[in-house]
Amino acid sequence: MNSLAEQKYNVPGLDRALTIIELLNENPSGLSVNEIAASLNFPVNSVYRIMSTLERRNYVVKRVGAAGYVLSEKLLGLATPVVGDPSFIENAIPHMRALRDLTKESTLAGVMLENEGVVLEQVEGVHNFSFSVKPGLRFPLHTAAPGKAFLSHLGVELREKIVSGLKLKKFTDNTLTSSQDLLKELNEAAKLGYAVDREEEMEGQVCVGAAVLNRSAELAGAIWIVAPSNRLPESEISRAGLQVKEAAEKISSSLGHVLLQVA
Repeated sequence: MNSLAEQKYNVPGLDRALTIIELLNENPSGLSVNEIAASLNFPVNSVYRIMSTLERRNYVVKRVGAAGYVLSEKLLGLATPVVGDPSFIENAIPHMRALRDLTKESTLAGVMLENEGVVLEQVEGVHNFSFSVKPGLRFPLHTAAPGKAFLSHLGVELREKIVSGLKLKKFTDNTLTSSQDLLKELNEAAKLGYAVDREEEMEGQVCVGAAVLNRSAELAGAIWIVAPSNRLPESEISRAGLQVKEAAEKISSSLGHVLLQVA
């Protein structure tokens, strides 16, 4: 489309709104109206009207105790199911609650977006101390249990291609910063049916996650539990992994996936 045609069919307000959404996606900690206007060189009044509309439609929310905005769960959730498929989150929540009741730990659900994961839902644990994560949080694939669960479900060639393009940032002494080591762990996760974050992103935090599949046996998302390392030591990871895997399989079944078991 040439520049004249682009100008003829361009909708300035919509174009600005989409540009703002892209900017907020790049700034998950949130931005104020003035920060958005300054970053994009948009009029403050125009940004204020757009943000008010997006907030009214629940596509952005204000940060607690601050004047800035972040993308909402509603907007992030639009990427979860394909048209015609049952909602991943809608089907996951009952099983997440059951898994939380079984493990007593916070249970989360999320999806893979390009080379990151994003949290969509959380069921808080029942302990006096439990990890709490806000929906919309992005996480790296190489450290997070759900990220590994995503990658372990992919075909070997695609898995290796994605891993080769990841920046394996070191967060703790346990972080896997070698592509070869990460691929080895992903192969193990594919065999087990669950993946583990052994304090690889945050010291003292352990996560166990499993992939959820849709009716076409494609990746719909993942669920995982997060716990302090003293409540989920290495000796308990296998048990927790099987519990998370079973819950993920139940969600997959509710989405129409048929699990074939070999006798």
